[in-house]
Amino acid sequence: MTTEHSYPYKINGQPANTLDKTPTAGQVLADACFEPAEDFVLIMRTAHGTRVVSSDEILELTGSIKEFFAFETGTVFELTVNGHSIWWGSPKIEIATIRSLANVKEDEDLIWERVDEEDQTLALQGYFDLNESGIEHLKTHKRHKPEVEYHYFVDGVEYRTDQPELTGAQIMAKIPDWDAANSLVLEGEGTEPDEVIRPSTIVEFKGRETPAHFAIVPPATFGML
Repeated sequence: MTTEHSYPYKINGQPANTLDKTPTAGQVLADACFEPAEDFVLIMRTAHGTRVVSSDEILELTGSIKEFFAFETGTVFELTVNGHSIWWGSPKIEIATIRSLANVKEDEDLIWERVDEEDQTLALQGYFDLNESGIEHLKTHKRHKPEVEYHYFVDGVEYRTDQPELTGAQIMAKIPDWDAANSLVLEGEGTEPDEVIRPSTIVEFKGRETPAHFAIVPPATFGML
């Protein structure tokens, strides 16, 4: 009895298999049920980022398990981290995904090198917008560890600051894609009532018994709380 050997790979985080150790991009997509394959862009993880796989390229699936990403789109975007390209098939990419693909260490920050604007340190979570008409460039930088660090949460996402207090405007500025139509509400500690945070409100972190927890409340639901 003969047994067919299959070759595993990952695509969009899910396991898949093919019987061909040297498939084309179309076979990789079809065997993972991304059909019709010509409607998808296939992107392959590399040592320090990703690259676009051409439709007729022959891939080698022996050795370590290869990782792919499939996007139902004809547009691909590029950013670099320390000069290494990351190609992506969506105008937004999770910052955690960038960190993983670029092998960013836990004690390093990602710095967005902006043209004609001050460089910006990216949050550890959230999304990064990609530019269809150009390439965004990031670099890593060893994170300065403050003597004191305060933690707070917005809709369950953790943020950190070395400042004992921040204004509402400063907190909102750190929230990716903050919509000014929403309200930011600070959950009360113990029996304290919840508080709507205005841009000018000063929120103190020093002296709190527990980290501050904020909620983003859309305008349509705010009156129901």
